[in-house]
Amino acid sequence: MPENARTTPIYQYSLLTAAPQHAIVGDGILTGEISTFDGKLLPSLEERVAELTGRATAPAVDSGSSALRLAMRGLGIGPAHEVIIPELGWVSIGAAADMLGATVRVAPATDTLTPTWEQIQPLIRPSTRAVVLVHLRGRPAPGTSEIAARLEDLGIPLIEDCAQAWGVDVEGRPAGGWGTLATYSTHTFKLIATGEGGLIVGDDPDTMALMRAIGGDTRQHTPHAVWRSKARMTELAAGLALPQLDHLPTLLTDLRSLQQHVLEALEGIHGINLVPDSTSPVGNGSLVGLRLPNTAAAGELSGALFHAGYRSWWPGPGDLHTAAAWPVQPEHTLTDPQRYLDIQIPWLPAPGRLAWANTLATCIEQSLAGAR
Repeated sequence: MPENARTTPIYQYSLLTAAPQHAIVGDGILTGEISTFDGKLLPSLEERVAELTGRATAPAVDSGSSALRLAMRGLGIGPAHEVIIPELGWVSIGAAADMLGATVRVAPATDTLTPTWEQIQPLIRPSTRAVVLVHLRGRPAPGTSEIAARLEDLGIPLIEDCAQAWGVDVEGRPAGGWGTLATYSTHTFKLIATGEGGLIVGDDPDTMALMRAIGGDTRQHTPHAVWRSKARMTELAAGLALPQLDHLPTLLTDLRSLQQHVLEALEGIHGINLVPDSTSPVGNGSLVGLRLPNTAAAGELSGALFHAGYRSWWPGPGDLHTAAAWPVQPEHTLTDPQRYLDIQIPWLPAPGRLAWANTLATCIEQSLAGAR
């Protein structure tokens, strides 16, 4: 842990386990064990993630985007098919379907930032081959169990995008436990961060074997010849992830503690609504969502937070998390994502959490008062 960890907020959580990561990666460099085959770290990571998500196996790949593309290819998605994706989520979700020649249809988001079954159902056609549901901003997508059950009845696979959902409980199951397949990311800004990386979790042995093969595992047998790409995670990336997985339960507890202080400090401030509307910790604790009266107020608050040293996300114009920046948009919209903003929760030791939350609340209150 850095020497100044007791006084400085830590936003890149991987710094908390820097020492064991350094030891593992250093040993790999010294021994030359850095490939994608015949190592010990990759199998260990895959086993750990499978156990964490309650799934049979979890092939590790080089990015969350690769995980999405391989998941869709593993489900046999192609030019004759349609894939339903949510209005908010990273652009690579739709890109994965488009690369396979499928048609992308976009389900409008509600005020929770995700669609429910009510928004998904009207888009389903005989050519629908998959639905992607995103557990966005470290929170569970509301109505996941209903969506999963309805799709199962229709024989349509559900893909859960859990890129931001490490440690999230979704209606009694770990994120990734409801879909036919689910994908995770280990990009720099995720709770498990290796720079780049991802995993696919699932149960069906034939589907998982096919994805391993097309992802570049030349040892994986397939019943017929397939085109194989290269999307394997490296041994060193897996080595970065393992200490963070060990530390994840502690990190979640710490983040949720500060998240609750922030939620309580923000309750009742004129001009904001909490998303979701609760002062109880939600998701993995990494973010607090706000809805502002209008887009101008949200944009101004985002700027004020930036200048005050707080990390936040505002889906402003051109943001690639929003369908407005994609080639395909929903037929109608239900909410204005540019009224939304969320604040990243850093790691802080317990004695400094309440003061940090109160100072943040003061900054927000002053920004909103100035905007009025």
